[in-house]
Amino acid sequence: MSSRSWLAAFAAAATLCLSANAQIEDSGLQMVDPWGMGFLEAGEPALPASMWRASSTETLLPMMRAVRTQGLTPGERTLMRRMALSPATAPQGDQSPALLAERARILFELGEARPAANLMARLEISPPGLDSDEIATDLNLALGNEAMACAENTSALREGAYWAKLRAVCAALRDNTAGAELAIEMASSQGVNDSWLTSAVFAASGDLPNPPRAKYDSGIALAISSKAGLAPPDTALSPSRPDLAAAMVARPGLPAATRAEAAAIAAEAGLIDVAAWHQVLDTLFENPEFEPRSKVEIAIATARNVAMPNDGRADAIADALLDAAINPARFAAVSAVLAPELASLSLTNETAKHALLFARASIAANDFEGMTLWTLVPSLDEASQTDAFDFAYIHALGVLSGSGDAAQIGETLVAEATRKDDRQAAARLFALWTMTGITPPPAARALMTSDSEAPGKAIKPGAVLAILANAEAGAAGEAILASVALIDGDPSKRDVADLALVGRALNVIGAQDAASALALEATGYWNAAK
Repeated sequence: MSSRSWLAAFAAAATLCLSANAQIEDSGLQMVDPWGMGFLEAGEPALPASMWRASSTETLLPMMRAVRTQGLTPGERTLMRRMALSPATAPQGDQSPALLAERARILFELGEARPAANLMARLEISPPGLDSDEIATDLNLALGNEAMACAENTSALREGAYWAKLRAVCAALRDNTAGAELAIEMASSQGVNDSWLTSAVFAASGDLPNPPRAKYDSGIALAISSKAGLAPPDTALSPSRPDLAAAMVARPGLPAATRAEAAAIAAEAGLIDVAAWHQVLDTLFENPEFEPRSKVEIAIATARNVAMPNDGRADAIADALLDAAINPARFAAVSAVLAPELASLSLTNETAKHALLFARASIAANDFEGMTLWTLVPSLDEASQTDAFDFAYIHALGVLSGSGDAAQIGETLVAEATRKDDRQAAARLFALWTMTGITPPPAARALMTSDSEAPGKAIKPGAVLAILANAEAGAAGEAILASVALIDGDPSKRDVADLALVGRALNVIGAQDAASALALEATGYWNAAK
């Protein structure tokens, strides 16, 4: 074959249709300002479109590059999602393209795959250290948008290791075995050698008797592993890419056990709802040969065992909840997925030992009826070692989520706070009420005055006041960036006065739900469940 014929064959094998960028241009979408694109779900509140107008781009850029995107509490995640997903007027200044790149990066690191892919494909410049075209393509592969990912991106004009691998994978995805082999040869000639990918591509064509184990650490690996039907790896899934975990949940062709493992990661990151996790778990339990492995799976299996006594079922659920009390995000996710099993339990002298844990889990799952049930322990005939303050405190926690009469609950908590530690805990909780705009009753305000704990880990007063000033100036995005920096993954370690000002700022920008979530997290309720 002549070199010209060989190149023509390669082009025919490797090229599909149009690139994602070309599709955008051809449809006229290049005229849409990427800043004005919103990605919030229906009914989800957005920040004001003017959220960047009152900020300096020179100030915003280092803040956006420094902000945490991993290890977020549910409250922090609410803020970051809303900031990154809300449509807005573009910031004015020379740094606007760089800021848009940071917006796309934040979406990517939050695991918001679809909006991240959309924005990455429209950037003028890539975020530092990243290739926006590669990320957009790889995310589309993970999401199952193979036609878009494999469009003109498979052209020989695309240089680099990723694109060489992509040409082989895209040919395999189209069942073009000859094209895949040719693309692998071309990649090798360019010094791109990936033995696993080569094996996976050949496995997809059915020409490999001993296929490798699957990999799920990228979109390209997920796509070819799924196409080839590769057996899952022996090691646990990495939690570092929750976006890929969420994509795996949406692939019914993957093994149910793998999807269940992925669902736990994605749920903790807030990328799938509890119903999706339940659906995957139900698929697992439909298999009569299924053996539960995780604490959650064991808890569900035990709770569904009609022969198991009430206390045994309660012990299994408690074990799973305690195992999840590592951070507020995991505790909230596990509490929500186990809510049906928890609701199936009865309050007895045997299950009462877990009452405080179950009450806190009920709050995390927004099940206030269940919360109330588990605070009835003192009414049991043979209840032992009950502490009225602990159960009054549970009701006061519920107030932060909108449950109960704040005045009445506050008076009760004050009355039961007879020990110094209890009075200090109550005083902090009442202070956190103010973070959400809830006014403590007179006795509670007096307790706050007399028994407030020493300041926690505080920052410079001016920095906290600046957050409020940002909010009042209409700089909602800057207020969120500064708030997340202050909270630093654990609001329970922050001074309540600082948190109260943060809460005031969040209420000004319309993020009351996030303020309430952060206030609850600031009680350390999830950690106290241990």
